[in-house]
Amino acid sequence: MKTLQHHVMTLICLLAVAFSPLSLANSRGEQKQVFGDYEVHYIGLTSSFLTPEVAAAYGIDRSRSLGFLSISVLQSQSGQELAVPVRAKLTGTIRNLIGQTRTLEFREIKETNAVYYISTFRFDDEDMYTVQLQATPEGQTRTFDVKFSQRFYQQ
Repeated sequence: MKTLQHHVMTLICLLAVAFSPLSLANSRGEQKQVFGDYEVHYIGLTSSFLTPEVAAAYGIDRSRSLGFLSISVLQSQSGQELAVPVRAKLTGTIRNLIGQTRTLEFREIKETNAVYYISTFRFDDEDMYTVQLQATPEGQTRTFDVKFSQRFYQQ
């Protein structure tokens, strides 16, 4: 199972790099937003990009019309070069251009050195969607509002 978890994280990282130019989050194409010592990282893609093994391991249907979101919250800590993953309460919605809004349901995935949250949703080819998230890191009272737009393609 550890090998599968490693493959999942590798795939998500590779996809984040591969699809970062598609992100409309900021002018540099980064798929994160920073809130002081915290960073909220996100990636949206079509679930058909997941390998059959990864999709099966996490109970995700592979489909050209099923979107997949992966969200992680990291905290910078003094004395450490890299930010560390933290658990968070995550809620959110997704809205298309004509205003149809759906609530996103997130599942927590906890691995040895990672914590992330995944959700899936149906989409129409080439439509632009706005995702609004509220992330509250464990042990904190402040909620971080994350908003990004992304076009999804049936590939």
